[in-house]
Amino acid sequence: MGKKIAAVTGFLLFLGLVLAQGQTQGSLDPAVRERLRAYQPVFELSSTVRLLLEMDGQRGLSFTKAQAQRLLSLLKRLRTLPDLKPKEAEKILVEIEDKILTPAQLKWLDTRRLELQRERQNRQGPPPGQGPRQGGQGPGGKAFQALLQGEPFNPFRQGRGAEDLEALIARLERR
Repeated sequence: MGKKIAAVTGFLLFLGLVLAQGQTQGSLDPAVRERLRAYQPVFELSSTVRLLLEMDGQRGLSFTKAQAQRLLSLLKRLRTLPDLKPKEAEKILVEIEDKILTPAQLKWLDTRRLELQRERQNRQGPPPGQGPRQGGQGPGGKAFQALLQGEPFNPFRQGRGAEDLEALIARLERR
């Protein structure tokens, strides 16, 4: 169930990214649309890192020292990759969700993803292209433009993705 929720959340994130750039789904070049679809696991991983940072501050859901060590090895690698490939992102997501998080942590993660999805839907109002643009979701700026142009893309090397990753790494290193 968690993977299905993550997939839906990832899809909504990448749609939000497109809307943030001022483009509707119908006006996207098919090759660009396919590239965005292919990078869905990368968007999911970016969202998951942000949620892990939030979750660690919740009572009873903080990471143990053993979890922190396992997460650190995965997270530190993310900041070094010039191009985070979707298969690599998916492999990391599976490792986190299937081998590191507890059932209670997974439940919180899934519940929070659903809450965010509902909030996003409530803010969006009219269908894409007919209402105000939605900004501030996911990686943006030059990194997102690079992805749209087929260049290397890693949301953890700059912007909010990098800030979230570094904050989570710093928190885990204190364990």
